[in-house]
Amino acid sequence: MLFSSLSYLLFFPAVLLAFWLLPHRFRNVLLLVSSYYFYMSWIPVYGILLFVLTLLNYALGAAIDRHRHHARAWLMTGIVLNLSTLAYFKYTDFAIASFNKAVASVSPILKISEATLSLPLQHVLLPLGISFFVFEFIHYIVDVYKGSKPITNYVNFSLFAAFFPSQIAGPIKRYQDFIKQMQEPRRFLSANFERGLLLLLQGLFKKIALADNLSPVVNQGFAHAATLGGADAWVAALAFAAQIYCDFSGYTDMGRGSALMLGFDLPDNFNLPYIARSLTDFWKRWHISLSSWLRDYLYIPLGGSKCSLVRRHANLLITMVLGGLWHGASWHFVVWGAFHGTGLILCHSYDHWLKNSSSTVTGFLRQLHSTATGGVLSMLLTFVFVLVGWVFFRAETMAEALSVLYGMFAPQVVTSGVLAEVLAQHPIVPAFLAYLLYRLVCDYGAAVIKGLPAVAAQFCTPRVPARVVVYLAFFVMTMALAPSSASPFIYFAF
Repeated sequence: MLFSSLSYLLFFPAVLLAFWLLPHRFRNVLLLVSSYYFYMSWIPVYGILLFVLTLLNYALGAAIDRHRHHARAWLMTGIVLNLSTLAYFKYTDFAIASFNKAVASVSPILKISEATLSLPLQHVLLPLGISFFVFEFIHYIVDVYKGSKPITNYVNFSLFAAFFPSQIAGPIKRYQDFIKQMQEPRRFLSANFERGLLLLLQGLFKKIALADNLSPVVNQGFAHAATLGGADAWVAALAFAAQIYCDFSGYTDMGRGSALMLGFDLPDNFNLPYIARSLTDFWKRWHISLSSWLRDYLYIPLGGSKCSLVRRHANLLITMVLGGLWHGASWHFVVWGAFHGTGLILCHSYDHWLKNSSSTVTGFLRQLHSTATGGVLSMLLTFVFVLVGWVFFRAETMAEALSVLYGMFAPQVVTSGVLAEVLAQHPIVPAFLAYLLYRLVCDYGAAVIKGLPAVAAQFCTPRVPARVVVYLAFFVMTMALAPSSASPFIYFAF
């Protein structure tokens, strides 16, 4: 079931109505049953996988808390079980395919038949959201090991794992924050309900009107990577940067909006990442729940920054390579992770040099960074670096990625006309203008109204019926700008 599907449009209002009508003691049970129905509507048998993992991690948390003298052994058992499950479903075919390629490359040298050593692919179907809820389970048992209190109520723990607004693509929740919200009686607050509705509509627009209209442009560009002109290559890369942001942040908005309408406040996952002034700043703004998880449960346990400079750089590279592999079972994701890891190393090295050197050059650079011009240059350089990384992320093969990059930075022609027709078929510009108008109204409308004289402000403040009309109009506009065929959420593959 997709947030942008008709089935969710029927499912969510029914759950929402039942939730607020039921007494508090039954609400978590309702959400748990609804969450399993939501998950099992795709492939029912994988509901068993979620149930078994939930039961195991609940028992592991209890064992870690009760048997402190064996807590480390229980913790390591839990980490191995969770990662082994993720590895089987996500990386089995990747490992076999990589092994078969290695066999194919050495078989002529060893003079053996390739078929003798090659292994058959298992075609393991990846359960939706497994990367996200495995990370939540690891966070839970690690934090219990560190001294946080475990969740003793099994229904509450199961809901932490299965909560449908964050189930498939995050954000990755911290259980200490979520359990407080589950235990406290939730009161219906019209302001939160309306804020949640706005987030839901905003996410729906990002996904349907923006990301889905950009998808054919991206697909066409990367499918013809070898023949792209300079302008085409930049358009394809920029379109993917916009698509992945609108797609993923749109899903997050819909999830957070749905949760807020149910009285739950999930962490935000994005904070204007494309205006970051450094790569370090970018990772504080992009997929915030994942980057903070990697920091707390991988980078810091490896030694973090409290070690030698060489070890620190190695920790950064390992963290980002594994973060890239988490995104997908393919070598181009590993390259993307290594690319960002190398970029972070260079970023940290530059900051260290700038801070500790007293040369004329560093003095000029420090002064430049303090100006608006320096800020804009830093922003542009960071964005171009991220954009190059997105090419590796999106391309199916390294050859395809290199072809797009060659078109961007060493083009043979300005344009080959590859994207002209597909750009003309999709209302991308009107959709972006509509979204920009929406953001201006949401972000600055209240401030403008407050600055008006009292009578004018009262006239401009929409009453509830008027706001309902506005929300319906925004929903109708979303549907009107929707392409003829929807695209799957990008992060469902992770």
